[in-house]
Amino acid sequence: MTEYRPQKKDRSNLIRFAKDNETEIINLPDNYSGYFEDKPELISVEGWIEGYGNDGNIITVDVRSESEFAEDHLPGAISFPVLDDMERDEVGFLYKQVSPKAALFRALQAAETKMDRIKAFCENLKPKNIYVYCWRGGGRSSAACHYFKQFGMNCAKIEGGYKAYRHKIYKLFYEDPSRLKFAVLSGLTGCGKTEIIEHLTGKVPVFDIEKAAGHASSLFGHIRFEVRTDDIPQNQLQFENRLFEQIITTPDPSLPFITESESKRISKFNIPDRLYDKLLDSPVIGIVSDLTKRIERIKAEYFSDGIERVYKTVESSDFLHKVLGREKINDLLHLLKSGRIDEFCEWFLTEYYDKRYATKFRKITAQVEHSDLKTACETILEIIKFSL
Repeated sequence: MTEYRPQKKDRSNLIRFAKDNETEIINLPDNYSGYFEDKPELISVEGWIEGYGNDGNIITVDVRSESEFAEDHLPGAISFPVLDDMERDEVGFLYKQVSPKAALFRALQAAETKMDRIKAFCENLKPKNIYVYCWRGGGRSSAACHYFKQFGMNCAKIEGGYKAYRHKIYKLFYEDPSRLKFAVLSGLTGCGKTEIIEHLTGKVPVFDIEKAAGHASSLFGHIRFEVRTDDIPQNQLQFENRLFEQIITTPDPSLPFITESESKRISKFNIPDRLYDKLLDSPVIGIVSDLTKRIERIKAEYFSDGIERVYKTVESSDFLHKVLGREKINDLLHLLKSGRIDEFCEWFLTEYYDKRYATKFRKITAQVEHSDLKTACETILEIIKFSL
């Protein structure tokens, strides 16, 4: 039997490219910084965060490759790759296997082919101030600033790039979230915690974990965001980035962030350990609501466009089949097909959610009855302003 061996990329053309241009390559410096005489204006990642928090309309340009941008990027950033994925791969190969100078030569060649695009890009952004970053604030962002300035743009390079921004997130969420203050809303499914969070967003600090995850942290939690066609994060980096964005754009940092009690894992994402411990140790406001109101909210949230999404979830959930058994699943599906949605919701609330999910949050300091949204929100605001 012949052993399978994955084929390596054919790099002979790149080796030949370096040899053919050896005369020009040898006279180059080792990197962009030595090639361009002009030095870009710099802004620290802290300075960028402050600017973004005070003015969400600032122009931030990510000059990394398209796949790097797709994995994650700074909030509000637009993509304009100095090197696309293929070019970045070629430059990386030349850097490691031939020389930094050969890599720079290939990068400059790739950039030169984009001059018309760069000019059009700059024309569309004049007279804006733009902030440019790459992976760690190195050659690609320096080159971008050089080219943008050629076409009259005012731009600054974010020191440390995306890596420095991620370090800020990691430090806050994984190492020291002590500066964050939370007021946690806890209560039975359907009591309207999410409704309160959404109503207060933009008025006071809000830490909307479900919105950041694109999931309502329950068996049917995907439906709310599918119905709204919200942009759903694809990985842990994006989830954490969205949480961090809520912090840096808060309207009043003197107040605690109002958030909702959640499990440590929400959809496919994990709340970082120390951040979750901070949430568990925060003051809790219990939200209570009668069963009729809870059913109304569940219907409004999950049945706004019919029964199909809920039906498919019940029918296809291996977890539910294991927990409830085929007979009960068939009963529930029959309720849906018969249009008996109130009975379906009541069963799930009283026999499933209420019995399975007890709060892990300890410091219950107040309780608020939620039958009227405006009144409940006013009461919560009074509590966090004067009691927490």
